[in-house]
Amino acid sequence: MSRRTFIKITAVAGATVAASRLFSHPALGSVVYSPELPGGEGVITEKWVPTSCLNCDTRCATRVRVVNGRAVKVTGNPLSRVSEGENCARANVGLQVLYDPARITAPLKRTNPAKGRGIDPGWTEISWEQALSEVGDKLKTLREKGQPERLLLLSGLNTVSAEDIIRRFAGAYGTPNLVSADGLNNEADKAGEWMADGHYTQSAYDLERTNYILSFGASILESYKPLARSLRMWGKIRGERPNRAKVVVIDPRYSVTALRADQWVPINPGTDGALALAIAHAIISEGLYDVDFVNNRTSGFDEYKKLVLDYYDPDTVSGITGIPAETIRQIAREFAATGPAIAWRGRGATSWPNGSYTSYAIFCLNALVGSIDVPGGVIYQENPPYRPLPEPAEDDTAIKGRARPALDLRKTERFPAAEVVTNQVADSILKNNPYPVEMAIGFNSNFNMSAPGTGRWDAALEKIPYYVHAAPFISEMAEYADIFLPLTTFMEEWAYDHSPPGSGFAEVRIKQPVVEPLYNTRNNIDIIFNIAGRLGGTVEQSFAGIGDDAGGFVKYRTAVLAPWNKLLEQGVWVGPDYEYYKYDRIFKTPSGKFEFRSGNLEALLKEQGEEINSLTGLPYYREVQYLGDSSDYPLLLSTYQPLLNVENGSQNYPWAQEMFLVMHGAGWTNFVEINRRTAQKLKIKDGDTVWVESPFDRIKTKARVFEGIHPGVVSIAGGQGHRAYGEWAKGIGVNPNEIIGVDYDRLSGQAALFNTRIRVYKA
Repeated sequence: MSRRTFIKITAVAGATVAASRLFSHPALGSVVYSPELPGGEGVITEKWVPTSCLNCDTRCATRVRVVNGRAVKVTGNPLSRVSEGENCARANVGLQVLYDPARITAPLKRTNPAKGRGIDPGWTEISWEQALSEVGDKLKTLREKGQPERLLLLSGLNTVSAEDIIRRFAGAYGTPNLVSADGLNNEADKAGEWMADGHYTQSAYDLERTNYILSFGASILESYKPLARSLRMWGKIRGERPNRAKVVVIDPRYSVTALRADQWVPINPGTDGALALAIAHAIISEGLYDVDFVNNRTSGFDEYKKLVLDYYDPDTVSGITGIPAETIRQIAREFAATGPAIAWRGRGATSWPNGSYTSYAIFCLNALVGSIDVPGGVIYQENPPYRPLPEPAEDDTAIKGRARPALDLRKTERFPAAEVVTNQVADSILKNNPYPVEMAIGFNSNFNMSAPGTGRWDAALEKIPYYVHAAPFISEMAEYADIFLPLTTFMEEWAYDHSPPGSGFAEVRIKQPVVEPLYNTRNNIDIIFNIAGRLGGTVEQSFAGIGDDAGGFVKYRTAVLAPWNKLLEQGVWVGPDYEYYKYDRIFKTPSGKFEFRSGNLEALLKEQGEEINSLTGLPYYREVQYLGDSSDYPLLLSTYQPLLNVENGSQNYPWAQEMFLVMHGAGWTNFVEINRRTAQKLKIKDGDTVWVESPFDRIKTKARVFEGIHPGVVSIAGGQGHRAYGEWAKGIGVNPNEIIGVDYDRLSGQAALFNTRIRVYKA
C-alpha cells in the first residue's frame, strides 16, 4: 500500500469515527460508510451486526463492527436493558476467539489407540461425512443393543439454544446422562434458595435499587453472573446516585469486589453460615427484623428464632469466625436499618461440605429484613416466552433408558436434592457404577481441567471406549477424543441466548453470523440435527418441524417474540417491566410462604426414608471437615476466577493474558498468594519459587506475598496451567485443581472447592 493511499484511508476512517461521535449509535446491521477511494483504489464497507457474547454464561448482547468482511470491534448493544449497552473486558476478547490461530479447521480422527496425558492422538483430517457417519453408526449400534443410557453427554459453556437442542437429543435418544458444568459452580446456592422458597435457581437481585449489599464470598465484580449487569449497576449505586449504596464483603481473600467495597471483613474460611446466624441473632434480639413480613409471609420463624438465640450469640460466633462480636453487631444493625438490603452469597461461602445449609442461612437474612420481591431486594427472574417445543417422540428404548439411574447419582440417597453432580461422573465411569459408559460426547466441555481431582477425569476419559469432542479448539479433554468435530465460534453462528438470573425482567439475544465461518466448521445445533437424521425413527421425528437447521431453529423459537426482521436488526427482545410483591404466587413451598424451616427438604428426605430431627429443616451451622491433617498441612487452599479467565475454555488470547490478574497488575501467569506474616514464618519472600502440596499432589509456582489474604489461607487464580489450546495458553502458570481433593455438599452435589489443606515450602 502506498503512503498516499494509506493517508486517504486513515482520513476516511477518521471522518467515520468523528461521525460516530455525533450519532450515538448507527443503525444496527446497516452499512454506515462505503466510499470509493479516488482513482478506484478500493472500497471500504462497514457494518454493525448485533449478536451476543459467549465468553461467559452471562451471554451479553453485543454489536460487532465489520470492515470489509473482517470483525474489528465489539461494543455493547444499547438496546439491552440487562447490560445497558455495556460489556466487560471478556467481550472484546471475542475478536481473538474468532481469529485464534489455534482453531481447528476440519474434522479430525485419532490414529493412535493409546490415550493418556501427554500422548499424541496422531490426528488425521477427515471429511464431515466420514466423521458424522462414524458417530451416527456408534450411536445407532448402542441404541439397537437397548443401552441408550450408556451414552454420556457432557456440556460445558454453550448457547442457550444449543443447550435446548442437546437436552432434546438426550431425551429422544434415551439417556439420563446429560451432565453440565453447573455442579462445579453454584448448585449449593440454588439448593439453599430451594430450601427457603422452593426455587432451585441462582438468586436474582434488584441491584440497581438496593442500599446495602452484604456479600458472602461472592465475586460480584469478577465472575458472578450476570457479570456485565453487576458491573454496570455497581457504577450506578456507587457513583451515580446521591444515596450511595454501602457494600460489605465477607471473604478470606481481598478480592476486586472487596477492593471496591466500603468494608472488607476477612473471615475464618468455611464459617460463613455461623456468621449469618449470628447476624440474625443480633437482628432478632434487638427487635430489628421486619415484623410484618415475618408474621404474614413466612413460616417456621419461632423454631428459627429459638435456634439462633440459643446457639449463635455474636460473642460465641466470634470465636468461630475470627470476627469481633462488635463488628458482627455493627453489620447486623446496618443491614436491618439500611433497607432495601441484600445478603448475597457466592461460591466462596457455599462451595463447601454443608454448603446448602450455609446458603440457606445467608438467604434467610433477606427474609428477616423483608427484602423478598421488593425493589432493591431479592427478585424472581422472569423466563423468556420462547415458542414451546413439541414433546419429543419416544419409543420403548428411550423410555427405558431414561428410567435408568444417572451416572452422577443425582436424586439418590447420596445427593438427595441434586440436579447435577458434575464431578461424581468421573468416579462413576471408573467404577462402572451404576453401569459402564460405552460412548461419550463432549460439547465445549473441559472437566479434566476445570474440576477438582483432574487426574480422575484423565483416567475416566482414557477408559471410555469411544469419545467424541465438539469444540473450536483442542483442549485437555479433546486430546482423549476418537473423533474431533470443529465448531464455529459464537461470531459465526445462529443461536438465541439469555442471561442467568439477575435483572428480573426477561431479555432474549439473537446470535447471527457476524462473518461467514472461517473454516470447515459447524455449530452444535446443525451437528445434532444431522446425527438425529442419521438415527431415524423417533429420534429423527423429534427434530422434525422445528426448523431443520440452526438458523431455522432459532427463528422457530424466537419469531413469536417480535417480527423476525426486527429481531435481526435489533438483536435484542426485552420483556415487560418486573412486577414486585407477587407473594400470592412466588413461594413454591408446602406452606405457600417463605420457610425458615424447610418443608421442601423435610418432605424430600422423608420420601427417601431418612429420619428427620429437630435441626434437619433449619439452617444450622456444622463445622467443616477438611481434607488433610492440620499438623502436616497447616494452610487451606482457596481458588478464584479472575475477570480475564475466559470461560469458553481456552486462555489462548494475548489480550486476556496481558491483564490476567488486575489486582496484582500481572499477566501471563498466576501464583500462590500468601499472607506476609505466614510467609515470614515459612521464610518465603515475594517471587520465590515454591511447592504447594496437598495430600493429593503438588504444583510448583511463584509466591506473591501481600496483606490481602487470611493468614491461614493461600490462594491461586484458576484459568492457567493448560497443557493444550495453543502457544498463548499452554505451559503458562499452574492449575490448582490438580491438587484439590474430591468432596461434595451432600444435598446439592456441589463440588467442595475450598476444604483442601496444603503446605507451602521453597522449591
